[in-house]
Amino acid sequence: MRTQRLPGTWVALLCVASLSSACGDWSGSSSGGTATQSDGFLDLSAQAGGVEAFQTTVYPIVRQYCAECHEGNGPGSPHFAQPNVSAAYQAITSQGKVNLGSPSSSRIVVKLVSLAHHCWSNCGSDGAMMAAAIQAWADAVDYGSGGVSVDGALASNAQSLGDGLVDTGSERYGGNLIALYEFKEGAGTVARDTSGVAPALDLTLRDQVTWMTSWGVDIEDGSLLGSTSASRKLFDRIADPSAGTQQYTIEAWITPDNIDQGSDNVARIVTYSQFIGVANMMIGQAEYNYNARTRSIHPSALDGGQNGLPALQTADGDRDAQDRLQHVMVTYDQFRGRRIYVDGRFTQDPDPIGPARLWNWDPTFRLALGAEPSRTAPWKGQIRLVAIYQQALTDAQIVQNYEAGVGERLLLRFDVAQWMGAGSAVEFIVTDYDAYSYMFCQPTLRTPSPNGSRIANIRIAVNGTLAPSGQGFETIDTTANGTKQELSRQCTIIPKGAAGPDGDQFTLVFEHLGGFQNVVVEDTVPPALILLDPEPRPVNGVRDFARINASFASLTGQSRGVAAATFAEIEEQLPPDYDVRSFVSSQQVAISKIALEYCDALVDGPDRNAFFPGFDFNAPASSAFATPAQRDRIFNPLFDRMIGDTLAMQPTRAEVRLALDAMTDQLVVVCATPGACDAQRTAAIVKGACAAVLGSAAVTLH
Repeated sequence: MRTQRLPGTWVALLCVASLSSACGDWSGSSSGGTATQSDGFLDLSAQAGGVEAFQTTVYPIVRQYCAECHEGNGPGSPHFAQPNVSAAYQAITSQGKVNLGSPSSSRIVVKLVSLAHHCWSNCGSDGAMMAAAIQAWADAVDYGSGGVSVDGALASNAQSLGDGLVDTGSERYGGNLIALYEFKEGAGTVARDTSGVAPALDLTLRDQVTWMTSWGVDIEDGSLLGSTSASRKLFDRIADPSAGTQQYTIEAWITPDNIDQGSDNVARIVTYSQFIGVANMMIGQAEYNYNARTRSIHPSALDGGQNGLPALQTADGDRDAQDRLQHVMVTYDQFRGRRIYVDGRFTQDPDPIGPARLWNWDPTFRLALGAEPSRTAPWKGQIRLVAIYQQALTDAQIVQNYEAGVGERLLLRFDVAQWMGAGSAVEFIVTDYDAYSYMFCQPTLRTPSPNGSRIANIRIAVNGTLAPSGQGFETIDTTANGTKQELSRQCTIIPKGAAGPDGDQFTLVFEHLGGFQNVVVEDTVPPALILLDPEPRPVNGVRDFARINASFASLTGQSRGVAAATFAEIEEQLPPDYDVRSFVSSQQVAISKIALEYCDALVDGPDRNAFFPGFDFNAPASSAFATPAQRDRIFNPLFDRMIGDTLAMQPTRAEVRLALDAMTDQLVVVCATPGACDAQRTAAIVKGACAAVLGSAAVTLH
């Protein structure tokens, strides 16, 4: 039983404040199920909605039929059928096993009806009996007329989203906007451009895109697309040679669906483009990285600057892209080039080409979110806000917009005057986060007379049941020392209840508040069963795209620049990670292509005689490869440089020689007729042998 000695000063304070429901009848009885005092102690568990209602409704059933496993000595957890009714009550409520707002959806009912979990007669009738008992519990505490405390102790009043006030947060910086999408529509097929800059660049929802209740769109397998004519204003205000600013900012509040997407082609989040390979500007996701591209006339730009390559990409080790709500911004100006910011912080990644004029932008491109206009390179996730500016925002402006937050934010005020004195409340910023959850942020205590008492372990109940997960404020442990005191700067995610955003009611439950204590006894959690991986994992890996490029350059002695254009073209087709089990045939095609590029540069370059000493590149193929000794002048340098004799699990020199001999024989056989093959054929065969070794598993596996 939860008890707490009530100091005399606190008794006086609470009674002077006319909080009669808290003081009750100090002769030892209580009215309306309020707290009682006996022998100098205040019994907090005797309130309506507490142990008494549980003891006469659900407890007899679980005690009779569930005690074998759940009374504390068996394997079942939580221990809601133990002999101590108060402890059983604590266990069943703190673990979220009952839902007074929707008895049939209670976990202990669902396990009987749907999972046939240890039914004692017929699972359907057993579930109905349990649901009826929970309904009787809800009726006993008059649930639904404003909410009840979870356990009758140290609980605030109940609040719903309808009781909240819209919180505008900090003011966003909105100067020099070109396009703005807040996604407040909630229905229909068009996301409106609310920037006020004509023409309105409205976006049409395509395929599987759904509206979020708290402002935003959820892109499952679709995209949003603007028209060519309306998208033209981006060109006019940013890139037009006579009137454009030659700078811009893309801002997006997003939640990536996962960190695997973008391994083959960078997944497009926001793009002003035509199709893959041709874009004016773009921000996308490549697994854990964000990727930004800007088309410009910089002399170092690849492919004539058509696709903004080489891209600016966040470092692999930083893992900036995460599958949670993030604020991502890309800026571009004529002094610093491209810069990426995540959650208000500059990622410190240098632009590989720097700034240049944007005079080669194409005015016929279209703005798209979630994929290219052609529907390729799709991205999955939630987008809550997108803004495009005709200026590069400053660091201070970026931080300002990050701190302003996003989405519909409601200020919920939970009254705790009963425990902390008149006018006291704990406020939260609450967001209807997605279809499954709410987000509670920044709990703040407001009280006209802070008293230095302890505030600890704040938990959130939904519809009279403590949320089974997301109790991120349990670690709060501080003292009341200010009239407006921020208890935490963090946020936590709470699962939605059965009534949904229109009906769910929230209650705060404290372990310590205003000199009172509600002892929380956590159930012992059994150790998790560790399942052994039934599949053996490979001991070898495959080189990823960056290491392949670096290795090929080193092994051939060529600069990476000789294959820069090809590498940029096929980079997204090369292996993105080291797991050899994910290796596919298209990746081998890309490896062969870039291997041939390096071998072509080697054989046609000035280093070939030093690499292949003694080989006659001027001889026709029929004589250049006539003897084993002549072939050794090609095969041995390739083996020595690219494979080696002393490495475990590598093919032997004889095995490599056998394969190269067979390949060379096939390429030379057409040269049997005198004059049929000249020295160009000789060089081509050397390139083929080089590419076969360089692009083989002997090099790419490690």
